[in-house]
Amino acid sequence: MVRAGKEVECKEQIQHILDQHEVNARLYFFQRKLKKGNGSFFDVPLFTGCVFLQTERLTPEMLKLIRQTGIFFHFLPRNTTPLSIRGPALQELKHYVDYGEYLDASQLLFLPERRIKAVSGPLVGLEGSIYKVNKKKKQITLFSKLRPDGDRFDLIYEDVPLAEAPVPRRER
Repeated sequence: MVRAGKEVECKEQIQHILDQHEVNARLYFFQRKLKKGNGSFFDVPLFTGCVFLQTERLTPEMLKLIRQTGIFFHFLPRNTTPLSIRGPALQELKHYVDYGEYLDASQLLFLPERRIKAVSGPLVGLEGSIYKVNKKKKQITLFSKLRPDGDRFDLIYEDVPLAEAPVPRRER
């Protein structure tokens, strides 16, 4: 955990320190685009106060280097036992890493029988995590396996008319 609003600064400082000491690690901070009531867009963290560290092994030397930044608060769930992300939460995190650290609008196709198909964007592959759709705000609420409190978050989307949707090819 880092100070809310200081995630980018913390990520850059820690990555710089790790690179200087030739530590093989990568940091991620995910942001999403949302829409205000007046139609303008703004960016917010996907996981406020969280910067994700990817490394093969977390060593005591690495922990010491990370703590030297002054912005860093603690590892989740406890400083003495940092959480290694596994299982479905790791699959979700890999999905975001593969897509990129900035989650913009997805293009969604609304099919008969209340089915939703993501045609492009960060929602591709996450259709099973959809909690609800707000068609007025063009926001979709997802469950996240990465949130320890089981909380949900919103992402924006754009409609894709059924006539413009890509036609899936059948294999023979």
